[in-house]
Amino acid sequence: MPLRVLDHNITAEQAFGGSTAVVEAVVEGGGVDASIFGAPFQVATLLIGLVYTFFIVRYWDFLRYFLVSTVGFRMPNRDKAHINPAEQRNIEVVMIILGVLMFALSAVRLCGEWYPHLLEGIEGSHVIWIVGGVTAVALSVTIAFQYGMTMLISAVCDRIDIGSGIVGTKLLYMAVGFVTIIPFGLLFLLSPQQPAIVGAVGAIICISIATIIFIKESFLFFVSQKISILHWILYLCALEIFPLSLILAPILR
Repeated sequence: MPLRVLDHNITAEQAFGGSTAVVEAVVEGGGVDASIFGAPFQVATLLIGLVYTFFIVRYWDFLRYFLVSTVGFRMPNRDKAHINPAEQRNIEVVMIILGVLMFALSAVRLCGEWYPHLLEGIEGSHVIWIVGGVTAVALSVTIAFQYGMTMLISAVCDRIDIGSGIVGTKLLYMAVGFVTIIPFGLLFLLSPQQPAIVGAVGAIICISIATIIFIKESFLFFVSQKISILHWILYLCALEIFPLSLILAPILR
C-alpha cells in the first residue's frame, strides 16, 4: 500500500509569522580563487627551485664550507679555494634574489589562502603582480637602503674598510641563511595546508637562527675593529631594525 503524501500548501509567513522573509540560500564556498595560483605563480616557484638546485649542485663544496663553519665547526680552506671573491659575491646576490622572490610568493599565498579579505576588489590573476610585486619591491628597497646607508656613513667617517666589512658580512650570512630557508619556503609554496604549515614553521626557525648568527658575527666584527659597542647597537637599531619595522608595522595592523 503506497504511503500517502501530505501536501502542505502554506507560506513561510503562515508557518513562522508575518516578519519572516524568504531568501535564497547562500552556500559559502570557502575556496580559494584558483587564478591567484595560476601559471605566473607556478612558473616563478619552479624557477626558484631550478636555480636553487643548480647553485646547490654547482657550488656545494663552497656552500657546505660556510654552512658548517657558520655553526662553529672548523673546515679546511680547500673547500672554498676554487671560488674567487667575485664568484662568491655572485652566489650571494643570486641567493638573496631567490630569497626575495620566495618571500614575495609566500606573501601571495598567505593573502590568497589565509587572509583573502585583504584582497577584496583585486582580480585573482592580478594578486601575484600586486601583492608579490609590492613585497619584492619593499624588500629590495630595504636591502638597497641598508647597503647605501652603510657605505655612505663609512665614507663620511673615512672608514670604507669598515663599511665594506659590514656589507660583506651581511651579504654572506643573508645568502647562507637563504640556503637553508628556501627549501622550507618551497615546501610552503607547493604543499597543501598541513605540510605548508610545517614549511612555514621550518622557515621561521631558520630565519631566527640566521638572524642570531648574523647578530653574533656583526658584534665580533665591531669588536675586532675596536669600535664601541654603542655604535654596534646604533647600527642594529638604525639600519637593521628600523627599515624592517616600516614593512612589518602595516602588516601587523
